[in-house]
Amino acid sequence: MDSLRSLAVLLLIPFHTARLFDSEPWHMKDASAPFWGAEVTLRIIGLWQMPLPFLLAGMAAAWALQSRSTGAFLRERAARLLLPLAFGMLILVPPQLWVERITPEAPLRQSPIDFAGGYFDFLPHLLDCCYPAGNFSWHHLWFLPYLFVYAVVVAGISRRGALPGLARWIAAAPWRLLLPGAVLVGIELTLRPSFPSTHDLANDWGDHAHYLFLVLFGWWLGRNPALEQAVLGARHALTLAAGAGLLLWFAAIPVARGGFGVLEFPWAARHALRIGTEWFVMIGMLGLARHWLDRRLPGLSAFAPLSLAFYMLHQTVIVVLGWALFGWTGEPLLKALVIGGTALVISVAGAALVSRLALLRPLFGMAPRRRGSISIA
Repeated sequence: MDSLRSLAVLLLIPFHTARLFDSEPWHMKDASAPFWGAEVTLRIIGLWQMPLPFLLAGMAAAWALQSRSTGAFLRERAARLLLPLAFGMLILVPPQLWVERITPEAPLRQSPIDFAGGYFDFLPHLLDCCYPAGNFSWHHLWFLPYLFVYAVVVAGISRRGALPGLARWIAAAPWRLLLPGAVLVGIELTLRPSFPSTHDLANDWGDHAHYLFLVLFGWWLGRNPALEQAVLGARHALTLAAGAGLLLWFAAIPVARGGFGVLEFPWAARHALRIGTEWFVMIGMLGLARHWLDRRLPGLSAFAPLSLAFYMLHQTVIVVLGWALFGWTGEPLLKALVIGGTALVISVAGAALVSRLALLRPLFGMAPRRRGSISIA
């Protein structure tokens, strides 16, 4: 599961690099955006990019709560999530805000507010609340407060029964893994029309229902090994279903959004297809990961303890690079490869440096290094 999470985090580089080139508003844009290739990249990766880490977080919480008290678990989660959130909002997010404010010529800018001045002139305005009208924001770090809230919920139910009978019933006929996916589709069709994604925590009920369901399902998986074995056994069928769902979903997406535009479905049918495909992709990935990644893989094993620091750094690096290379027009694929490759190197190197500095480790969610240890974990 660590290796699967590491792969998901590393794929944030092509995902957020593509955000520089797609047709939706973002913090920085290429001067010639949008490009069809960026739309395709975002559809493929974005389908499962955030849902999967929430599901994996639920599994990790189940395992963590087996060996520590509820209080210890919540203290650990607060240290690993809330302290990095505060640090990131004050240190890592402001460069993104500044380059967005000083680049009015960028198309599809998420916030149209302009600022004329240098970075240090901007800092006194950092706490003007709240983005997009103001500057105070957690930007890509929204994942951290959401995960902490869901950790509190999981901690509250962790000492209760994990419905082993229901888990055995589903495991006895793996096609029944479709049922939780159907619940997720129902949640989305019910709530999403009224609650679009906002990432503001207070009013984001569509996202809360979606992600909390995945965290709880992950916790349930972690508490019921037979259920996880059923996922492993059904991995080939789940992968085939995921591939078929992806083809149908792309056929129904308009060409301008990165699809094929050959099928016309009403919103409800297209959205149900999207969420159902998300479910097949995630559960199929779990099965494949259990089969192929259940061993020590040197590169991914070394990256795993750096993944949170990498996540915190990567978007700031991409946005600033997009601004620094804003004048480079044409050759969007080459430009994306340069930005993505440079961001990957800088983010990995930055995370590795953080892991070696005792003062910075807690600010990036890393445990203090034990005396005498030379590990980067």
